[in-house]
Amino acid sequence: MGEKFKHAREWAKSFENAREWDLTTPPVPAQAPGSGDPAASPPPAGSSAARGAPEGALSQAELDLLTFFLDDGAAGGELDSLGRWLRDFEDRATAVGLRLNRGKCRLSVAPGATIPEALQGIETCPLDEIQHLGVPCGSPEKMRVFVEEAAKGAERKMRMIASLPDAHVALTLLKFCAGFVSVVHLMRAVGAVFDFAGIDQATQSCLATITGIETDASAWALASLPVRLGGLGLHSCADTAAIAHIAATFDGEACLSSLVTPYVLPHAMLLNEDDTFLASLEDPRLAPFDSVLEKIQDVLQARDNYGGRGQKVWSTTVHGERRKALLDSMTEELGRSGQLQGPALALKQVQIRARIQSCSGQHASAWLYGNAEADPRLWLSPAELAVAIRLRLGLPIAPMPSICRLCGTGSADVDGVHARSCFSGGRRTRMHNALRDVIADFARRGLLAPAVERPVFSNTERKRPDISYVRDGTTVVLDVAVTFPLQPSNPQYAKRAAEKPGGAATAYATAVKEGKYRGIIDNEPNPREWLAVPLVVDTFGAWCPGALTELRQIARKSALREDRTASAACQDFFHQLSFQVAQGVARIVIASGGARPDEAVHPVAWGSVTASRVFLPAR
Repeated sequence: MGEKFKHAREWAKSFENAREWDLTTPPVPAQAPGSGDPAASPPPAGSSAARGAPEGALSQAELDLLTFFLDDGAAGGELDSLGRWLRDFEDRATAVGLRLNRGKCRLSVAPGATIPEALQGIETCPLDEIQHLGVPCGSPEKMRVFVEEAAKGAERKMRMIASLPDAHVALTLLKFCAGFVSVVHLMRAVGAVFDFAGIDQATQSCLATITGIETDASAWALASLPVRLGGLGLHSCADTAAIAHIAATFDGEACLSSLVTPYVLPHAMLLNEDDTFLASLEDPRLAPFDSVLEKIQDVLQARDNYGGRGQKVWSTTVHGERRKALLDSMTEELGRSGQLQGPALALKQVQIRARIQSCSGQHASAWLYGNAEADPRLWLSPAELAVAIRLRLGLPIAPMPSICRLCGTGSADVDGVHARSCFSGGRRTRMHNALRDVIADFARRGLLAPAVERPVFSNTERKRPDISYVRDGTTVVLDVAVTFPLQPSNPQYAKRAAEKPGGAATAYATAVKEGKYRGIIDNEPNPREWLAVPLVVDTFGAWCPGALTELRQIARKSALREDRTASAACQDFFHQLSFQVAQGVARIVIASGGARPDEAVHPVAWGSVTASRVFLPAR
């Protein structure tokens, strides 16, 4: 545990009269009336100045307990004090346009106690049935049983998803309907008190059943990262539970501060030794992330407020640091293994970073979870999906090398490096043409009247750009290309890709494509009326910046003509492009013989190849 929160209770108790102060305002030392000394001791606890409340408002000190999780709260104390507080709370809610639903409230009282008029009409229940966010938190045992049953339900759902015949659809459902998303409300309710590792194991098992991929520790750590960081977006519940619970504690502050006065959450929770909050705050999984602990401390000390975005802000920070730690551990482990030495080791370490960076590029992973509104053909077959996931996670695609079936001379290595570099067989040309046709189709829908593979230059007919059109008086020529950032023959591409997403595509565009048309355009009568744009994408889906700019303009043009938002058009456009890259690369690898399906398990028809849900190692 970091030093900042090692003594959370002692730190909370350092707030003098914490229950009397309105800590929603900046924590400037209060000034006693007439003293003129900002460091003077606080005014008497019973005064309205100390409470930060209007005259006559109920002091929180009259209650023994007052905690809230978002809009779900619990208050406890003497019945008369509790009744006065509830009436004051309802008045404040009415003043801001809210109404307390007494039908959803529950009251737990001692046997034989007389319920005051202010609490009449509220249903009574035993203390161990009191709930927060739908979870019975009045009894640790009941809470444990409830969460365990909910976790079993989530696991049953994942088993059903894994049994679906369409692997790509099953993976999409796993991401958006099961696993992390199905229990996030439980994590927000109970935090690190409950161990959610079982759900993570079920998610990992479900992924293995869907794709036939048994992930090791490094591959699963990468898979649990967000898609935008190169992972699969299958977030770890165990690693996120503490943050979810802490964020839930603060997310209702903006509204509750006007309803509960004085509002001292979470200090009241620390002073009341709230086990779930303290367990989350002291979760050892947060200990390595000082930047996250600092952000949490800012909220605790009322120096910052994320307006209901705490979980997103803190999770983003944790994911970024986890990815950095994962990259470091993967490269260090490769060095310790002793399999590679010297320049070969250095290159392999760069290639690991290049792969993950390229997968993090804008729109590079649009293919991963499909699009329910898109063409039903834009879903990968089980065989293609298994290959694409293995390449993304850096897992071998075959148990041993073999002779490439495309060129007949090269070695189809277990990592698919040769297959993605091999130009034989015409499959790279098919992928190139598929990308070209998608771009031309969207340009046509935007009324740009694109010409495909037509001579457009006045001084030569030999150069025929992939696509050309006139936009705002400028003749735009587009040249589509796909490059492999990990090719051993040009290690500079891997170094550029490791620096930033799309680095290899940018290097290829600069070195090869930009000079291709420069001399031709300079010899045109009006060179300023021409624009050559290389549309270069790497085999992981990352585009060069110039390509992203031009493609977005094409998408916006199509959106204007089709009466839809530019955002929706871009999403559809880049999903189709990303799919063509992922499918094209997977088919090349399969055709090269680098990945051989096990026909004995879940055979499915794909083209002329009988593929399978399960790839090596076969089970």
